[in-house]
Amino acid sequence: MSDVIDRTKEEFLRAKAGIERALATTPDDRINWSPAPTARTPIQLVAHAAWAVQSMHGMLQGQTFAVPTTAQADREFREWEKPFSTREEVLKLLEENSLAFLNWLENVGEWELDSTITFPFGMGEAPMHTVLPFMAGHIDWHTAQIAYIQTVYGDQDWHM
Repeated sequence: MSDVIDRTKEEFLRAKAGIERALATTPDDRINWSPAPTARTPIQLVAHAAWAVQSMHGMLQGQTFAVPTTAQADREFREWEKPFSTREEVLKLLEENSLAFLNWLENVGEWELDSTITFPFGMGEAPMHTVLPFMAGHIDWHTAQIAYIQTVYGDQDWHM
């Protein structure tokens, strides 16, 4: 099962680099822009991803997100994301939360990989080894949102 941890680290670092690249390739005049009043900005998307790393890390340690509904969670996320406005502050938060997760991952015992993780919003439970890849997937979703925002304002470069 140690290959699960190695794969988790690799996928997480790949996803983290992807969202960092997406933000780096967003022009300064678009980092706080969104295509609609209800849409997140690229800065807010990175802040949200950084927050999610910390939250999902907590879930893996048995601290399930306590907000009962996705609607309430979304309101709280968006309120929390509002103050962020610079690349530096969201990248610093992403780095801090990522390091904490990666350091924790270094110390996960083989026996823990089969422990049961409880999901928020009444979504059930699953063994940790099946939950570990979710964090990279979550970051990838938000990276794709930034890529879409780029196309909305006319950027057709794939930024590979």
